[in-house]
Amino acid sequence: MKIKSLEIYGYGRLQQRTYNLDRSFTQIFGENETGKSTMQLFIHSILFGFPEAGDEPRLMPRFSTTYGGSLLLEVGGDDMFIERVYRNGMEELTVRFNDLLKDEAWLSQKLNFITKDTYRQIFSFDVLRLQHVHQLTEKKLQNYLLQAGVFGSTEYASLEEKLEEEKTHLISDNHESGELYDHVLELTNLEIQIRDEESKLEQYDIHESRAYQLRGKIDLLNSHIEQLSVIQQRKQKEMMFHADMKEWKQLEHQLNIEPITFPDNGIERFESLKRQSYNTDRDIMLRAEKVESLTKEMTGIELMPDHAYEAAQQLLKEEPVIKQHEKTLKTLDREILDKQAALHAMQSDIGWTDYYDVPLSSQLKEQVVYNVAEKERLVSQLDQLNRELEQAKSEETLTENERLELILHIVSDDQYNDGIQLTAQKDELAQKTELYNKLNSEQKKQALIEETRRKRLNIVYSVLGTAALIAAIYFFFSALVIPAIALLAIPIVMIILLLMNKPSLNHHGMIMEDEINSLEQSITALSGRLDKSFKLAEQQEFRERMTVLSRELEAHGRKEQQLQSRIEKKKDEFTSIGKELIQTKEQLHLPADFEDSLLHHAYRTIDKMQQLSATIAQLKEQYSAEQSALEKFNEQLSHFDHKWDIEHLTLVFQELNTLVKSEDKKRVQQLRLTEQLALSERELAAVKKSAEEMNNETMQLFSDAGATDEAAYYTRYNNYTQYKNNFERHQLLSRKLEDENFTYEVNTELAYTSAEDLRIAEAELSNQLNQLKNALQSEQFELHQTEQAMHALEHDTTLSELNYRYEIERQIVNRMAKAHGALSYIEKLISVHRQKVKEQRIPHIIGEASQIFSTLTEGRYIAVMYESELVVKHKDGQVYHPTELSQSTKELLYITMRLSLIQHLHQLYPLPIIIDDAFVHFDKQRKDFITEYLMKNENNQVLYFTPNRSANIPSKNTLVLERHDKETK
Repeated sequence: MKIKSLEIYGYGRLQQRTYNLDRSFTQIFGENETGKSTMQLFIHSILFGFPEAGDEPRLMPRFSTTYGGSLLLEVGGDDMFIERVYRNGMEELTVRFNDLLKDEAWLSQKLNFITKDTYRQIFSFDVLRLQHVHQLTEKKLQNYLLQAGVFGSTEYASLEEKLEEEKTHLISDNHESGELYDHVLELTNLEIQIRDEESKLEQYDIHESRAYQLRGKIDLLNSHIEQLSVIQQRKQKEMMFHADMKEWKQLEHQLNIEPITFPDNGIERFESLKRQSYNTDRDIMLRAEKVESLTKEMTGIELMPDHAYEAAQQLLKEEPVIKQHEKTLKTLDREILDKQAALHAMQSDIGWTDYYDVPLSSQLKEQVVYNVAEKERLVSQLDQLNRELEQAKSEETLTENERLELILHIVSDDQYNDGIQLTAQKDELAQKTELYNKLNSEQKKQALIEETRRKRLNIVYSVLGTAALIAAIYFFFSALVIPAIALLAIPIVMIILLLMNKPSLNHHGMIMEDEINSLEQSITALSGRLDKSFKLAEQQEFRERMTVLSRELEAHGRKEQQLQSRIEKKKDEFTSIGKELIQTKEQLHLPADFEDSLLHHAYRTIDKMQQLSATIAQLKEQYSAEQSALEKFNEQLSHFDHKWDIEHLTLVFQELNTLVKSEDKKRVQQLRLTEQLALSERELAAVKKSAEEMNNETMQLFSDAGATDEAAYYTRYNNYTQYKNNFERHQLLSRKLEDENFTYEVNTELAYTSAEDLRIAEAELSNQLNQLKNALQSEQFELHQTEQAMHALEHDTTLSELNYRYEIERQIVNRMAKAHGALSYIEKLISVHRQKVKEQRIPHIIGEASQIFSTLTEGRYIAVMYESELVVKHKDGQVYHPTELSQSTKELLYITMRLSLIQHLHQLYPLPIIIDDAFVHFDKQRKDFITEYLMKNENNQVLYFTPNRSANIPSKNTLVLERHDKETK
């Protein structure tokens, strides 16, 4: 899988950026704040999704409306397009493979379900992880390097440590501490407390039996007290209402007469009529005086004729119009003078001495504009073409000089072909040498195995032959000749097998060694024919540059001919335009020396002059109309018998307004007096009628009461009031006693009984009731104490709380026990899985790591080995622990283990490798070796981010990032 290109729509401060990465190795060079880190985070986000809030910086764009971008990848020879953008708070993914849309599940499957964190742990290299190597102890360094090579990260070790920590937190290894141990102790204590509380329940039955007996006694006493209380309440009630009963009986004797009648509200009605009669007499006198005063005031008002009043009002309504006519007349006079002055100024601007009525049209205007613009355009084009012609000649001269200088540096074709052949043979020699070393190493291992197997077979053959010989001798001495002869064949066969069991010769290695020697001789011969300063890449660039320069010379010649032809054509067009401009000046009556660039301005000026002349004629017509309107107004003023100042219209309208307002005031006053007089006359008649009705109503009241005058009327009212109060009091007492369930007979009987007899009977009832209540109180106190003891037992929640706590603790213990078992099971699964992965991967990874480490250290270390621990072997035979290595060599060993794992996982994860300036601690030679190794790697694409550009990496494998003002990473 290879990233061919990436396009950043908006990510961080990067926006609208496109980069081509269609190479197996790319050095991405850029100074600080040019976007290297942003590009790495962008690649992670497009492949695996944008980071969630809080996980890591999201780098939302500040200067772009679109957040996201796209990657174009090559997967197995096919193109895959991935685009992620963030719109409306949601992430949108587009995946196209061979022009077919795919979903996110397909993409995850295509990436073999690798996550972003796993990808970073395995395929990303940075300085921070390399520095972490130097902070580890001996054991931790062993585990860190081994896990980096086998698993790609230390997540398994961290998980095992966390599981062990969780198990120890639950219960220690000696089972004497831990959270689970504490809860088991608490559970045991709760069982003891529960047994103690259950023994207290036996006292409850005794208290319950005594409470039943006491409740029976109390119910009986309450029944007796209730009966006596009813009797006592009845007696107290009779004492309470005894005085009311006596008063009720006295009122019954007083009301035994004929009923007295009186008009309803008679006194209030009589006194109200009396006050109203007095006020009515006074109102009649005042209204008569007011009618006489209004009549005198109306006779003193004099009004003008109606036709004169209406004419004056009409003139006042026309005041704004007349004043506007006067103002418009003055404005028109000023405008006519101003526009005539402007017309004379325009004539002077274009050189006219008189006004000409020139026929204008849009066609003429367009012709003027076109000719003037065309002339300016031709002048500009001629200047531009002359400059281009001079520049073309200059470029042709520079190109020719460069070509002549380049010819001196180009070697002959024979030497050039020898150089190509020499480079090809060197590459072939390097590949065959590497292959020969690998084959030789494998063959040595195989030869060792074969030699061991051959020796074992020789031992077997010798033992079998010796045993058969001994048996044959035994049978021979035992007179068993035939078996002895048969057994003698076995040693003979074993001797033949021993002679045939010889070590095999390695013919393939000899053939490969001959080929390498042949190539070395050919390279030596070719190197002797070439100059020591010969460089094939430089000669290729010289020849390519020579071809480009030849093409450029031909292009310069064609360009000069085209420019010369275009200049001649433009000069002819310039002469034609000049003739047309002279004709236009004559048509517009302009001087012959009038500036051509001002022709369009002159046309607009003539057009404005014609419009201005028409406007002056219209203004003069408006002036005549306004003057006629003012003359008509003066004629209407002459009909009034008044001397008017016609020259000052403001004074005329003020005098006319004063005249109309005075007449309005008189007419309003006359109308108001007329209305007041009519109203006063109606009020006087209504008051007189009301006085008569009140007198009749007073006489009717005297008749209804049976009185002849005012004194008899008040005497009758006092007798009626006394009778009415007694009757109402008797009715009130009757209802009151009936509400208390007293009958007529009971009321009569108690009215004749003394209060002392009632008090003595009530005292006897109170003494009996107090005795019963004291007995009841004693029984209730004993019952209360018994119930309180029962209540204490009933509401004692100690036992339920202990049971509740016991159940909770039991569930906690069960849950913790299950958790402890689950942790042990997970720990066992992880351990088995790690061991299985180690057994499968370690032989391959260690073998690949040995070759990589030997190559990167220039053969100083020849092997990486692992039996019980990870060590490296020096070429002198010494074995070193990783902690004994130098800082840069430890980092190199870490990188070797990671690269070995990547090589091992290539079939499953052929993903790009991202290196973020991870070689800062390496010297130049070691850095060149590792970059050269990565450039030869064809399995995984390598993106090498660095602020220090390597000169050994070709320019075609280098992408240079430029700093932009708006970018911060």
